[in-house]
Amino acid sequence: RVFVGLDVQPVVTLDAPGRRYVLHGDDLGSLDVGSPVYLHRVQVGQVLAFELDPDGGGVSLTVFVRSPYDKHVTRATRFWQASGVDLNVDANGVKLDTQSLVTILLGGIAFQTPDEEQAAAAGPADENAAYTLFPDRSEAMRNPDLVSENYVLVFRESVRGLAVGAPVDFRGLVVGEVTGIHLDFDAASKEVTVPVEVRLYPERLRAQSRRKTGQPLDPARLLKSLVDHDF
Repeated sequence: RVFVGLDVQPVVTLDAPGRRYVLHGDDLGSLDVGSPVYLHRVQVGQVLAFELDPDGGGVSLTVFVRSPYDKHVTRATRFWQASGVDLNVDANGVKLDTQSLVTILLGGIAFQTPDEEQAAAAGPADENAAYTLFPDRSEAMRNPDLVSENYVLVFRESVRGLAVGAPVDFRGLVVGEVTGIHLDFDAASKEVTVPVEVRLYPERLRAQSRRKTGQPLDPARLLKSLVDHDF
């Protein structure tokens, strides 16, 4: 009899019940073949394979979720890297998050559907369905901002400590982020300014504002109104 040898040892046998999915991420992190896949901190699968994308812009991973847990993977499910220790420091204090000791040593992936009603409406995912692999849980579970407005803020003083990605805060609510920091020199006036590019998400404010008709204000008009009134 003639057999075909594999390059690597198969992690999951061909007859194991479950489904495979393809995840696309920016980098592999600490993941490897055999890294666990978690649902609510319960291991329900593992990474089967990975490869660099043809354009070199990221990596694609094939993961296997065994039955009956594969029924929890819907078209609305979010996947993220649960590798190592996720330490987050913000205005609310210090938050430490990790799936288990195994993920610290070997890396891992976790998944969850944001809303059970949304999961039921989305329906179960097909075999080899493609998903984005987010870098952490907060990024994965964040609702997408469909409307954005770009602005340039000009500072004439030091912006020490400000970095790209820093949040734009309005009375404790994050309404945007810093997208660029530059240095500008005016040869005529000999003045040095720091233009800071920000991206704001008006819908985060629009939901709380209504006209007398009960309709939400236009995002651009709402932001202009806030600036004009020095909010």
